[in-house]
Amino acid sequence: MKEFHVSKGTHIRSNNKTSRMMFHLLIALIPIIIFAWYKNGLQPFLNGDATFYGMIFPLLFVGVATLTTFIVELLYGILFKKKRGIDILKYPIETYSFFPGLFLGLILPINTSFPILILGAMFATIVGKLVFGGFGHNIFNPALLGRLFVIATYGIVIGEVGGYLNPSELDAVTTATPLTNASLVNGIGTYQTLVEPYGSLWNFFFGTIPGAVGETSAFLCILAFLYLTFQKVIKWKIPVVYILTVFFMTFLIGNYHDLGIWYPLFEILSGGLMFGAVFMATDPVTSPTTPVGQILYGLFLGILTVVFRYLTPLPEGVLTSILTMNLFVFILDRIGSKARFNFVKSVIPFLIAWVLILGLGVWIGSSHSLPEEGTDPNYTIESKQVDGDTVTYIVTEKGYVGPIRAQIILEHGTIRSIEVLSQSESFYSRIESADYIDRLIENQNNLEEYDTVSGATVTSTALKKMVINTLNDYQVNGKEEVEGEEETVEPDFEVLEKTSSGTTTTYIVTQKSFGGKTKAEIVFEEGQVSSIEILEAPDTYQNTVIDAGYLEELINASDLDDVDAVSGATITSGAWKEMLASTIEDYEGGADEE
Repeated sequence: MKEFHVSKGTHIRSNNKTSRMMFHLLIALIPIIIFAWYKNGLQPFLNGDATFYGMIFPLLFVGVATLTTFIVELLYGILFKKKRGIDILKYPIETYSFFPGLFLGLILPINTSFPILILGAMFATIVGKLVFGGFGHNIFNPALLGRLFVIATYGIVIGEVGGYLNPSELDAVTTATPLTNASLVNGIGTYQTLVEPYGSLWNFFFGTIPGAVGETSAFLCILAFLYLTFQKVIKWKIPVVYILTVFFMTFLIGNYHDLGIWYPLFEILSGGLMFGAVFMATDPVTSPTTPVGQILYGLFLGILTVVFRYLTPLPEGVLTSILTMNLFVFILDRIGSKARFNFVKSVIPFLIAWVLILGLGVWIGSSHSLPEEGTDPNYTIESKQVDGDTVTYIVTEKGYVGPIRAQIILEHGTIRSIEVLSQSESFYSRIESADYIDRLIENQNNLEEYDTVSGATVTSTALKKMVINTLNDYQVNGKEEVEGEEETVEPDFEVLEKTSSGTTTTYIVTQKSFGGKTKAEIVFEEGQVSSIEILEAPDTYQNTVIDAGYLEELINASDLDDVDAVSGATITSGAWKEMLASTIEDYEGGADEE
């Protein structure tokens, strides 16, 4: 009988298995995890700003997120994949279930509570991964989807307890992350306003700046990039092209104002760009596989990041850029596949990319001003009235959500009162809780060194700048009046209509509230409030107040001072109570006159 000899084929075999790649990825993350623990746990503990629990909290934070995604896939394997025996534990290991949680723990604010962290990790795995069929089938980066869910849903809650600031930063710095700060400075900023609040560019390079748990150290991200590239774990073209695109575009923007090389360096060392470029953008499942596709992917990631940072209210841009480009990976790979045999097929996308890079770089540079020293384009004097030694300003300053409008009164060059007339800030309740307006008045002679409010950094910074700008104008322009509209100050409470019929008196009133003016009908029967009907309420939280039965509670209260505000809608419920109190005062005043 003829013998058949079987031998290996001539195909080229790669030793770069998925398990090996994930092992090296974990090795690259270890220094970043250790640094995250040192910066956010050990250093605050040594400084006396954290307890022992606070010292180990960063490690617990990353560990809880990692364990959550592991358990979710373990349960998925048992319930839907019908895994049994030893396969139960093998399944979540073979699907690398712990990586979405590990990455999520590194890219979230350190003050995210454990319940929110667990919800985010569950969302990352279920919606970002399992819904698409599990490992290797997801369209979006799971960790980034988890972060998007957490920030979009619980961003205000996290911000109110400190956001991205570790215990030492909360105690000493009390400032925003670099890119949030950049969105508040005059024009596109200067070295003094962008870099010096955090030290120097070396602080950005090594990572001793406020930011997400593990994103801040560009140095460790570069080391990880070199290691992962050497081990052939990541596609080097994507991070290199991505970072160079952001660098070149921001160089054009800064060069338009002669800012120097520090400006593009600030941009690429800020906001987790390095971490996102090395670890998030190179995810093997959600990034292109063809060389041309990878280059185009990096180019458009850089373009989108600059667009989001400069042309939208989103100061970061890395997360949204990567998730957006995840949608177009199949198109880029199709272009890349055709370009393998005919490079001309990819010329048009490259031309579009370069036109956008050059065009947007020049346009943003020309449209974003670099104001003269001492000026603030976010500050406006609406009116300035002089009455002897008293000067009354109506001014606005750009806040976190929109303009903050206030009346500031000076007597003999000293601020006597500040009244915020309108604002739409998400964190304004923290300003009120901290009595920040009164503290600004008390410290008006030393405002440059005065701290902002933790958890409401952007809003409090805007208020401080408003006061500083007003004092500067008074010193420069003295009692030179600025004409404004005649009625610049609207009353908080106003009676629009009052009708009486027998023992019934009906009021139509308005009251300043969180989102604007609330309009209501309040009816008195025989001297008692019988009904309250809200006619117009632009407040975001009005349904929360109504659902809590707050109006009925106000009607039935024997003493309004005993009625507590509604949790989660403090400003809105407080405004409605003030509206009723003012209406009762007007009603009783009318009765006394009779």
